[in-house]
Amino acid sequence: MKKVAWLISVVGLVFLFAVAFAQEDPLAYYQQAKINWKAFEGTQLTIGLNKHPFTESLRPLLSIFEQLTGIKVAYVILPEEEFFEKLLIDLSSGGGIFDVYMTSPMFEWRYQYAGWIEDLNTYWNNPELTDQAWYNREDFYEKPLRANMWDGTIAGGLGQGRWNGIPVMVEFFCQAYRNDLREKWGLTVPTTYPDLLDTLTKAAELGKQEKPQVYGVANRGIKSWSTVHSGYFTAFSTYGQKDLNPDLTAAINTPQAKEITKIWVDILQKAGPPGWPNYTWYDAKQNFAAGRFYEITDCDFFAATYENPAQSVVAGKTGYALPPAAPDGNITSNMWTWSLGMSALSKHKEAAWLFLMWATAPQTMLDGTLKYDNFNPTRKSVWENPAVVEKTMKWGTKPGEYREIVDAMYAKYGDIRWTPNPDVTALGDIWAEALHEAYEGKKPVEQALDDAAVKINELMTKWKK
Repeated sequence: MKKVAWLISVVGLVFLFAVAFAQEDPLAYYQQAKINWKAFEGTQLTIGLNKHPFTESLRPLLSIFEQLTGIKVAYVILPEEEFFEKLLIDLSSGGGIFDVYMTSPMFEWRYQYAGWIEDLNTYWNNPELTDQAWYNREDFYEKPLRANMWDGTIAGGLGQGRWNGIPVMVEFFCQAYRNDLREKWGLTVPTTYPDLLDTLTKAAELGKQEKPQVYGVANRGIKSWSTVHSGYFTAFSTYGQKDLNPDLTAAINTPQAKEITKIWVDILQKAGPPGWPNYTWYDAKQNFAAGRFYEITDCDFFAATYENPAQSVVAGKTGYALPPAAPDGNITSNMWTWSLGMSALSKHKEAAWLFLMWATAPQTMLDGTLKYDNFNPTRKSVWENPAVVEKTMKWGTKPGEYREIVDAMYAKYGDIRWTPNPDVTALGDIWAEALHEAYEGKKPVEQALDDAAVKINELMTKWKK
């Protein structure tokens, strides 16, 4: 009996060790899929990546994909403006250096029209390459998923037709502010844009007494579509405005558009930092985290940096709020989603598809979010994972403040606001130039927007039916 008991005990221990080993095996989750991960063993893929928190969450995990598939992964990481320039050169020249690249709907519209991006539906519907049940595409939030689908209709067709990219993170635009300074200075959280101007002007004056000086607001400012895209376009669309009319004529110079643009430029002039025209989103995020600003109206996912004591002096001191409202009470936010797409020039498309499946699978996204701060995740199961909930519940002036904003953006306020067309970034560049002219006093806001509208009308002529 003792011998039997001893054998049972040994068998039990072996079983426990096996379970523990399986749980620690990083490949076990992926091997559940009905996919031959080794089908393209020996292939090398090259991935084009923007310098971004998502990139930093993906890099430490790449060895898992290499072990799983036997596919080697090389990558190129570049700052955002340089990344888009180098990617454009690769695609337009037919170089085909990148098999997979970071992309987003605004760029996919151009890439699709030019034939530079692969339709992922082809691979999704191939049972030899895809285990649809295991991958669970229904787990993605609908807004970022549909934003990466387009049927090619100018000014429409979003969420239909081709599937160009798989969303790996999403960002909406909200207010983040120094709650410790708000209490110290007796300020309130703005609920309208005139209130925002008044509050930030006061903060800029009070900030002169701090050492080092605290400026009123950090907003991106380089002469690029990206400056228009974030806090400004959020304010612009909150006032009920669009970039284009249904007939593809410019809509950026309506009376309401001029009204909110005047407020925005006023905020920059009275409360922004010196050198605003050279500010990137990297600068705005890092300097707010360094305690140099009272407020920032930009990406909500920046909170992952703000709340990390290793990267931020404002951890635990930051409050989050929805964007201010228009006079009629309306609130909206623009939306951006980074995605992974496949180059139509790739010579290793099936292997690239396996990479896309792995990189956007639930477990990969969960690991990237929990271990390496990939916010905001685009899968419901990740955002609602208990460990992710526990981590993000602490962000803000009260438990759940940050999560409530993200949930409200998904449910009501946030969506992509640009009109689909292949020249959307060129349109945005013209618009950004107008903001610079107004900020620098070269033209009144009204004239700057009127002149930009003329240029946009010329740009869009080729897309009119």
